[in-house]
Amino acid sequence: SCLVGSEMCIRDRQVLRAKELAEHYNTELTSLSSFLDAVVSHIPSCVLVQDAVSRTILLANRQAEATFGADRADIVGKTAQQCLPAAVCEFFDRLTNEALRSDGALREAEEELATARGTRTLRTKTLVFHSNDPRSRYVLLISDDVTDENAAHAQVRYMAHHDTLTGMPNRRLFREQLLKALNSRSADRTAAVLCLDLDNFKSVNDTLGHPYGDELLRLLAKRLPKSLREQDTLARLGGDEFAIVLPNIGQQEDVRRMAERLLETVRQPFEIDGHTVPISVSIGIALADTPDCSADHLLRYADMALYEAKRNGRNCLAFFKPEMETAALKRHEVEMDLRQAIMGQQLQLHYQPIMDVSHVRVVGREALMRWQHPVKGLIMPNDFIPIAEETGLIHELGAFTLHEACAEAMRWDDHETVAVNLSASQFTNSALVSLVESALSKSGLPAWRLELEITESVLLANSAANLNTLNQLKELGVKVALDDFGTGYSSLGYLRSFEFDKIKIDKSFTQDVESSKEALAIIRAINGIGRSLDIPTTAEGVETAAQLDRLTEEGCSHFQGYLLGRPVSHETPIEDAE
Repeated sequence: SCLVGSEMCIRDRQVLRAKELAEHYNTELTSLSSFLDAVVSHIPSCVLVQDAVSRTILLANRQAEATFGADRADIVGKTAQQCLPAAVCEFFDRLTNEALRSDGALREAEEELATARGTRTLRTKTLVFHSNDPRSRYVLLISDDVTDENAAHAQVRYMAHHDTLTGMPNRRLFREQLLKALNSRSADRTAAVLCLDLDNFKSVNDTLGHPYGDELLRLLAKRLPKSLREQDTLARLGGDEFAIVLPNIGQQEDVRRMAERLLETVRQPFEIDGHTVPISVSIGIALADTPDCSADHLLRYADMALYEAKRNGRNCLAFFKPEMETAALKRHEVEMDLRQAIMGQQLQLHYQPIMDVSHVRVVGREALMRWQHPVKGLIMPNDFIPIAEETGLIHELGAFTLHEACAEAMRWDDHETVAVNLSASQFTNSALVSLVESALSKSGLPAWRLELEITESVLLANSAANLNTLNQLKELGVKVALDDFGTGYSSLGYLRSFEFDKIKIDKSFTQDVESSKEALAIIRAINGIGRSLDIPTTAEGVETAAQLDRLTEEGCSHFQGYLLGRPVSHETPIEDAE
């Protein structure tokens, strides 16, 4: 009996232990279930679980409540059609059906849907799984609101393809559209590229300020597309440079008419903060008229045509021609040779005498640059100065000329001046005044013996800023002469705006003084202006005694030309003009 009682005690303890373990495991499972419920509840994604057969929603977390504007009590135990918006139901049903047909493969899709927080983009993943009973299947839907994420990605993509100032397509998007246009060519339809460059845009920035220049570009970005087709792409490549892709072009004349519309569109003045800003544009055009014409070729050809349009006076258009490529290669060759010339001391100055009214007394000399090429021989300024201006090498040439001319003038009689030509592009160098100071200081030449010759284009290019530079030069004590007077326009206005020390009459008038009444009338008018303003006048290009006599009769005070002396070298060593 004791044995039986002992066995009963052992069983009771085992039962009690088993009960305690069962309660412990049940508590842990309950705790784990609560924990898992809390995890699911706080997941930032919208989570729904449906029965695969009845489509009853068995689980919905807090994010689902917030997204669809319903309490879990109103969601759990119902189908989507009973508690969710119709568009959401249709989207979820489509994903659920696809997942069930693939028997569990993960499905993912995005769709813009109406939610309690407005229209949002939901990225939803769908997964089918089984419970312990393989006969039961469930569908798990996890939705993330990716509206802001997509907007951020879209903004990044937009910024990568668009100009931040104007909102126009940038060079990257331009190239993509150009490649599409080239790929879509057919036997009777082609593509074209237009390169556009604003004329004298720098003067807008320098005169009115960069905010006005920026606003002008923004206004252009709104105005130019009005002259284009919807399929065309207008891009800003940088600065004031624009380009247009024209796909599906039938005839060259169609492109010409469109370019002419653009010219006319830009000619209409812009109103910016009470200022009327006139501007014009130059346009270069290239057509993809050969099968092997690549995007790079087409853009380069259009750029060459743009150069031609600017060379032809700006505010016009030009089509690419094969000979332009030959000319561009020649310009590049000259540029490379000119760089070698600067480093290899191939440049020298020749000096042409300037006589007073006695015709025998030299009162000064004009410094004229010559290039002694080791292979091509003597090269005249007209063949390399324009290229030097385009490439910026004019600043190095100008520095050399000023230093060399001032040093050479120190060897002449004390009353003689030296004249140095300055181009409009040299005035873009902010160090021009310092450069003149340096040339005078290093040579020891008195400032009054240096005469700087400028053309009307200097004041035309950027009147306010260049006038300021001219006044600074005058403050140094140097003389300033207006060269080629009468060949430009607004000359009288320039004479009022700046106190010139000399007026030089262009040789196109002096050489026709005997045969042209118009030339004689202009010379008389210039001398009359000179006398009234007490400004001496120099007649350039005097080649015959008859010209000299007539110009003297008409009141010219100084004379220069082959009759009186050709430009000659003084055989001085060319020194570094630093």
